[in-house]
Amino acid sequence: MDSRLSHFIQQALDYETVSGTSLIMTIFGDSLAHRGGGVSLASLIELVAGFGFGERFVRTSVFRLAKNDWLSSERIGRLSFYRVTDSSVHRFRQAEARIYGIGQRDWDGQWDLVLLSSVELEAKAQLRKELEWLGCAGIAPNLMAYPGLDQGKLRQLLLDLDMAEQVVVFRAQTPDLSLGVAPPLPRMVSVNWPLEDISQRYHEFLALYRPLLPLLEDGAGLDPAQAFQLRTLLIYHYRRVLLKDPNLPIGLLPAGWPGAAAQTLCANIYNLLYRAADEHLWATGRTAEGPLPPAGPAFYRRFGGLRQ
Repeated sequence: MDSRLSHFIQQALDYETVSGTSLIMTIFGDSLAHRGGGVSLASLIELVAGFGFGERFVRTSVFRLAKNDWLSSERIGRLSFYRVTDSSVHRFRQAEARIYGIGQRDWDGQWDLVLLSSVELEAKAQLRKELEWLGCAGIAPNLMAYPGLDQGKLRQLLLDLDMAEQVVVFRAQTPDLSLGVAPPLPRMVSVNWPLEDISQRYHEFLALYRPLLPLLEDGAGLDPAQAFQLRTLLIYHYRRVLLKDPNLPIGLLPAGWPGAAAQTLCANIYNLLYRAADEHLWATGRTAEGPLPPAGPAFYRRFGGLRQ
């Protein structure tokens, strides 16, 4: 094993307290979702042991994820197996589209406004949380907004929550009132979305992972176990910033927004790690039917197409 990479792995682990559920979610989303979505508990314990965490850490984490319907468990003889639930598959897919996508989205200047005043009180908190997941912010009591909300995702959300008859959605734009100044959209955005905090997290991600790139480019043979640990930690830290980022159009972001640089760095490092990391995954991971199946074509479309 490369001692420099071992030092970096420890540095990444020490960067912040590692959440067991987030780490397990990262392993399922990054490594297992495109390989059948399931793995034995014994394999998962072995995969996580490389990060310095023991069996109890894994058991507690998968218990919480199963309780929240992210994972389901099955016992065959003396062995336990965990897999992604049918109800959580679409949430994994939504997160994957954000994490491994590239480029900035187009915006037609239209805003989507979601009125919550007709939503039953006990359901309102859940709807707010789900809308925030889509990037919306509360700009007034009972009113959430987003510039160019994905209509398909919004429709599916309202159907899943059985709220199609409770929610009113409007489309709006900011007209030119000839006031001699541009509409104060940047100020409105900075007040309602935590861009300063997200920008700081992106800068911390860049500072942490930039030194890794030359180590990987200069290295000869990459140890598969180290590659798996590095790839998992890379996505663990990237997703923890990215999934808080509302993904606003570039015209609404502050100058020098670091999101694009973080995306490019993550993609470059991922391309250098993924093949060796897969070797460790295939050697370690087992399902009820035997070895993990090969990854499907969608896996290789990550970051605009992985180098093969």
